[in-house]
Amino acid sequence: MALVHLLIACTEKPEPTPEPGTGPGTGTEPTPEPVPVNVVIAVTTSDVALSEAFVADLQFEVTPADFEFDYTVGVPECQISLKVVETAEGPCDAAEPVNYKMTQVLKNEEGKYTAKIKDSGKSASYSDKAILSLQYNDNDGKSVTVNSEPFALRMTGTDMISMTFTKEANQTGVFEDFVLDYKDGVFSVKSPLISSSDLVMSYETTGYKVYVNGVEQVSGETVNDFSSPVTYKVVSADGTEKEYVVNVTYSGLPVLFINTPGGAEVPDKHSDWLSGTEIVLYNSDWTVDYEGTTGMRGRGNSTWHYPKKPYAFKLDSKAEILGMPKHKRWVLLANWMDRTLLRNRISFAIAMKTGLAWTPHGEFVEVFLNGEFLGNYYLCEHIKIDKNRVNIDELEDDDVDSGYMFELDSYFDEDYKFRSQYYNMPYMFKDPDEVNEDQFAFMQDYVNNMEASLYINSRFADREYTEYLNVDSFIDWWLVHEITGNAEPKHPKSSYMHRNTGGKLTMGPVWDFDWETFKPHKNYIIKDKMYYGRLFQDAKFRERVKERWSALEAGFREIPAYIESEAARIKSSESMNHEMWPITPEGGQGLVNGDETLTFDDAVQRMIKAYEDKLEWLDQNIANL
Repeated sequence: MALVHLLIACTEKPEPTPEPGTGPGTGTEPTPEPVPVNVVIAVTTSDVALSEAFVADLQFEVTPADFEFDYTVGVPECQISLKVVETAEGPCDAAEPVNYKMTQVLKNEEGKYTAKIKDSGKSASYSDKAILSLQYNDNDGKSVTVNSEPFALRMTGTDMISMTFTKEANQTGVFEDFVLDYKDGVFSVKSPLISSSDLVMSYETTGYKVYVNGVEQVSGETVNDFSSPVTYKVVSADGTEKEYVVNVTYSGLPVLFINTPGGAEVPDKHSDWLSGTEIVLYNSDWTVDYEGTTGMRGRGNSTWHYPKKPYAFKLDSKAEILGMPKHKRWVLLANWMDRTLLRNRISFAIAMKTGLAWTPHGEFVEVFLNGEFLGNYYLCEHIKIDKNRVNIDELEDDDVDSGYMFELDSYFDEDYKFRSQYYNMPYMFKDPDEVNEDQFAFMQDYVNNMEASLYINSRFADREYTEYLNVDSFIDWWLVHEITGNAEPKHPKSSYMHRNTGGKLTMGPVWDFDWETFKPHKNYIIKDKMYYGRLFQDAKFRERVKERWSALEAGFREIPAYIESEAARIKSSESMNHEMWPITPEGGQGLVNGDETLTFDDAVQRMIKAYEDKLEWLDQNIANL
């Protein structure tokens, strides 16, 4: 929008009136006052703001201060005038203004003046440059014109023309420039690429002044907190006001950009890794957390067939991600069926309150795949044997008694697997996922002997199973599933065990909590499933369950506050995600958690209530085991 400027033009100075008895023909002509060699006119008001029929003051100075000129506006002898030198269409020859006029000049003190500028009521919008022009005759009688520097002269109103968050003004707050949408008095923007609530707004307005909560705003400079709606008040020169509300939905989460080679589609988990995939992970202040290449493919069984798909990565080299320890293997959990997006994260937090050796860490991120926004994901450590994860010995080629990790899963779809002899459990070698005959036989025999110690009454009575099982890990793992209401072990599915060299079978890590968890219920979920039906027949096992509950309960009761804080942290991200990925029966397995039609806030409160009720129920019932 072009600026407005004022021009001052001066007419010739009138001839002085002769003193009585002097003048032509008297023989005593007056001696004229010498005219200064250099006269300067300087405008001290840089921006003249008008509104309809409004009169604005323009301050200017004339040097030398004792220079005299006629400033009676409206008479032929007036030596000062207002001229336009530029309009919105561009520069122009100094011309008489049409949309406004100078109505009066007042002398304040020697050399200082006030010009009154009034809107003519002929245009609702203009933005010009103008000058003041002063004309006088020098000592030789030659006409001299002196102009001020151009100044802005504009029509003001109450319109907010546009509002923008620029990257230049918000280096750590936005990833790129964002022009806000406008409708019915509300400017709004919703983007995962806005990461902060403290932002600088750049705007175009016809207003004379703009305020937020009584604080005058400067476009491109003033910082405001946009965590809640912000009201901008636009004021015209005559004091007319209009308010505009600004709504900003921002994420504040790290952002992961994924680009597959040539935009190739990501294959499923049974396919080869899609190598050469480029990823860049930004922190919330737009510093780069990680940048590199990776292999990528889908992951999950039923979840791969949902509208929002989960993914797995295999980095070209080990790397620390978002403060999590170095590794090559990472996963992106989609959490499509989870209205809260929190079920896995909260369940992992519960597990971390126990004595389980390792639980996956993760962070919420916004994900873009080949330029398309995919929504909120949980970037999580993949379950692997490693010193930074399941810290047991890594199996070497010639090893037999070494570190092994199993997944018990009814999908039974890995290459190396067996069903146990007494309980028909589906054991799959997960890491390593390939073993030789001796290694396979060693662990199969170990599992079958463990089951025999449970199944055969005499051996069970002697509690021989304690030689094969890490009992506390079985109890802690069971508590996590009971508290959350996770019934996956019923099948079983997503149930992990591991054993280190010379050690015992140990439950964990925990995994997969997005299906039918945190639902209102007051009953045991898996007390009679897997090996637990037999274990709970042992009085000493039941006593140990009571002891573990007593030791862990206080930590479990800290979780509701954590749910509240995490819900607040991802609320804006969740709203964008839910618009993209509504949970519908047609999209997959249907409505399984019972909160799909609730608002996010209501779903979170339901989750907290179900959790607290289950804690109370367990507290009473474990005491009576």
